[in-house]
Amino acid sequence: MSDAALPRRFGYWTATLVTVASMVGVGILTTSGYILRDTESPSALFVLWTVGGIVSLMGALTFAELATLMPKAGGDYVFVRTAYGDGVGFTYGWATLLLGFAGPTAVISHAMAVYGMLPLRVRWVESGATWSDWITPTVATIVILVLTGLHCRGQRSSSWLQNTTTAIKFTLLLTFVVVGIAYGRGDWQHFAAGRSLSQQSVPVAVTSLVYVFYGYSGWNASAYLAGEIADTSKTLPRSILSGCVIVTLLYIAMNVAYVYAIDPEGLRNAEHKQVEAITETAARSLFGPAVSEPLSVLIGLTILASVSAYLLTGSRICYAMAVDGIFPRYAGRLLKSRETPAAAVITLGLSSVLLLWGSYLIAGAADAFASLLNFTTVGLVLLTSLAVSSLFVLRRRGEGSADFSVPLYPLPPLLFLLATGTLMVFAVLQNPGPTLWGTAAVLSGGPVYWLLRSSK
Repeated sequence: MSDAALPRRFGYWTATLVTVASMVGVGILTTSGYILRDTESPSALFVLWTVGGIVSLMGALTFAELATLMPKAGGDYVFVRTAYGDGVGFTYGWATLLLGFAGPTAVISHAMAVYGMLPLRVRWVESGATWSDWITPTVATIVILVLTGLHCRGQRSSSWLQNTTTAIKFTLLLTFVVVGIAYGRGDWQHFAAGRSLSQQSVPVAVTSLVYVFYGYSGWNASAYLAGEIADTSKTLPRSILSGCVIVTLLYIAMNVAYVYAIDPEGLRNAEHKQVEAITETAARSLFGPAVSEPLSVLIGLTILASVSAYLLTGSRICYAMAVDGIFPRYAGRLLKSRETPAAAVITLGLSSVLLLWGSYLIAGAADAFASLLNFTTVGLVLLTSLAVSSLFVLRRRGEGSADFSVPLYPLPPLLFLLATGTLMVFAVLQNPGPTLWGTAAVLSGGPVYWLLRSSK
């Protein structure tokens, strides 16, 4: 079975909105709270998000060339396998399924449940009842399974679901920014509060950049649909680059609203839920609980767009690996009546559920979210760096001619690798646990590949 079995029905807007939905997930809705708490500095917050946007754009330019060079389903797995061979390709694809899709799907499903049920939780606790910490992963599991079923219905269903949920999400967040700044009860003096840039601890700032990189992850999402996008050479670069720019601007605007609403020094002793659900905390400060609570529910529902995007794009890696014969072949089968890789979608959905519950059982309910976030971010940085480096290998070999060339080559990929390399060094020094677990997850694909090859 080849990529020709997948019809090219996705257009520019679906590709762009998949990129936007993959990026605008739990990151901007949670990580700014951690950054403000740790740095106590609005200036550091904006510098970090701006740096993250620039680095992501460097990676996006590189992926735009790679995707037009190899317009196949599977995205960066295809790039890495072509550059480094089957063994590295499988290890990359295996780790990407865990860290790039199953992990983030679990993280954002958890965040969706946190936001969506926050008013219910408040009312429950105020009534004197005991809130079970297992309600959150149960709701997140139901969401994952329902969306998995919807994506098994075919490309038209996936396209409608993705376009609708992403458009609603983007509109809601943009409205929150505009209305919050225009009519909310904020204070522009907050921008001058807290520590200055010169007072920042470099390790703390770079560690905070880990959160930023997670917030920007997903800028390469439409590359995974390259085998299903019409007029790939024109559509794919435009969708990757425009999606990255749109999200960067939205993120800066969101952070302006956060700082306008919240005194950064006030987060130092805030409750964990207030820091994690920073958008709800900002809305409560700007509008009061009468608006913030229903807004929290709406934000929780819009996170469905990100869960949907990860299930849609990540399943294509599983499918591509199976088609290449380096993953169990069942995942490469199409549901003929729907012309969609349903088996691959189900595999990713169930993997996300297992990882979600595993984090709760191992780390406990209180630390499950932070554990998932750190685990996935470090691995994502390592994997994306390997994919970006494949451009150097493929250019040196002269394998094909891309319809899009990286401007000012080799500066963009070099800057990306320099930034991510620096981040990895500080991550190892400051927080070795998640770094080691993330690295172990990446390397675990080696033994699995050997076992699969030996069984043939």
